[in-house]
Amino acid sequence: MSGASARPGPDRPQRGLVRPLRLLSLRARITIGSTAIAAVVIVLLVLVMRFQVVSVVASATRTLLDADADPYVATLEVDSDPDLSPPGNAQLVAVVSPSGDIVLSTMPTRVESALGSLTSTPAGTSIIRVSGSEYRVVVEHPVNQAGRWTVVAARNSQAEAIVVDDLTSTLSLTGVAILLAFGVASWILATAALRPVNRMRREAERLSVAPERAELPVGPAQDELASLATTLNAFLARTRQATERERQMVSDASHELRTPLAILTTQLDLASLDGDDAAALAAHIERAKHSVARLSRLANDLLALSRIEESERREQDGDQRPETAWSDLGDEVMAAVDRVRLIASAKDVTVDFDLEAPVAVGGSGPGIGGGTHEPRYRLDTGGMAQLVTNIADNAVSALPRGGGIFVSWRSTGGEGVLQVTDDGPGVPESFIPVAFDRFTRPDEARKSRPNPDPATGAIALPGGSGLGLAIVRAVAERAGGTASLRNVRSGGLEVTVRLPEVE
Repeated sequence: MSGASARPGPDRPQRGLVRPLRLLSLRARITIGSTAIAAVVIVLLVLVMRFQVVSVVASATRTLLDADADPYVATLEVDSDPDLSPPGNAQLVAVVSPSGDIVLSTMPTRVESALGSLTSTPAGTSIIRVSGSEYRVVVEHPVNQAGRWTVVAARNSQAEAIVVDDLTSTLSLTGVAILLAFGVASWILATAALRPVNRMRREAERLSVAPERAELPVGPAQDELASLATTLNAFLARTRQATERERQMVSDASHELRTPLAILTTQLDLASLDGDDAAALAAHIERAKHSVARLSRLANDLLALSRIEESERREQDGDQRPETAWSDLGDEVMAAVDRVRLIASAKDVTVDFDLEAPVAVGGSGPGIGGGTHEPRYRLDTGGMAQLVTNIADNAVSALPRGGGIFVSWRSTGGEGVLQVTDDGPGVPESFIPVAFDRFTRPDEARKSRPNPDPATGAIALPGGSGLGLAIVRAVAERAGGTASLRNVRSGGLEVTVRLPEVE
C-alpha cells in the first residue's frame, strides 16, 4: 500500500467536526442550530447595547463637566480679578491664572500635577491617566484683561466603567436566560412539528402489512408535511396501480398462454405419432404453425402494452410528451393502410382511406399552408401506426371474403378523429362495454382457424390475442384521447379514436 493513501487530507478535521452532528436526531439538530443562531444574535445585541450605553454615559459625563466649568468660565470672562468660591457636591474643578498659578482647585493632588500640561492643550474634552487612574476632563480657556485663564473640570472614569460593566453583566445574564428558554422552546416546537413525521413513519412501517388502500396521514394544515404526505400517497397509488397491472397482466398472460401451449404440445405429440403418414404430418405441422403464430402475436401485443405503460410512467416522471403535426400523422395513416392491404388482399378485402385536412385559419376552405396554424397532437407516428394496424387487423380477421374497410383521419372541433369502419358482421352488444379490456374477445374470435374456411376466405388465420383493442385504448389515453366502438345499423363495426389538439 502507498503511504500517500493513508495520509489525512486537509478536510479530515472539518469532517470530524460535522460528523457527530449528522449522528444526532433531526430534532436535536434543529434545536442546536436554532439555539446557536439565537446565541449569535444575543451576543451581537449585547455588544451593540454596551456600545450604546458607553456612548450615552460618556455624553452625560461631558454634559455634567460642562455644567461644572460653565460658572467659572462665565465669571472669568467679565472679571479679571475674580473672587472664586470652591464648588460643592464633590465636584472636581481647577482654575489656573494666566501666570500659571492655581487659583482654585478641588482636584486630587495627583491630578493637580497634570494641570500644567492642560494649560497648553486646546479647549475640549479629553482623557488623562494619572497614577493608574483615568479621568475625563473638560478644558476651557476664558480670556479677560488679565490674560488667558484655564478652567478644568474632571470626573473619574471609573464610575462610568462600573455602570457599563454592571449593565453588561445584567444583559449577559438576561441573554443566557433567554437563550436557555429559547433552546427549550425550540426543542418543544421541533417535537411538535415533527410529530406528524413520526405518525407518517409509523404508518409507513404499517404499510407492509396494511390493506392495499392504506395511505399516509395528511394533516389538516396546508404545510410542507401535508404536501409531502399527499405526494407520497400519489406515488403509492401509482405504484399500486402499476403492481396491480403487472400482476393482472402476468395472470392473464399465463392463462392465455396455457391454452395455445397445450394445443401446440398436443399437435407436436400427434405429429410424432403420425410420422409415417406424410399427409397427416403436414396437417399437424400446419396447425402447429398457427399455434406458434398465435403465441408470437400474443408476445408482441404484450410487449407493445408494456412499452406503452413504461412511456406513461416516464411521462409522469417529467419526460416530454411527443407532439406531431396533423399532416405527419396523415402520412402515417396512409403508410399503415398500405401495410394492412397486404394482409387484406389474401381475403380480397378492400381497404380505402380518406384524409380531410383542417380548415385553413382565416379562410373558408380546407388545406394546410400559407401560414396556416397546423394542429398538433400528443401522439407520435408509431402510435398512429399502432392505432390503424390493430383496428384494421381486427376488421380483416372478422370480415368475410370480399369485405371492405374504410379508414378516415380528419380534424374537427379542436380534435383529431381517426375512424375505421367495416361492413362485417359486427360484434354482440354485450361485448361492446368490455371490448377494450385486455384478453376479451367475442366467443367466435377465441377459436383459432387452422383450416381454410370458405365462408371467411381461403387463408388460415390465427386466433386473436384479445389485446388489439386494449392497445388502441392505451395509445389513445396516453395521448389524452378516447377510443369507442359501435355497431353500424347497416352492418359492420365502427371504431372511433378522438385525440385533443395541443393548445
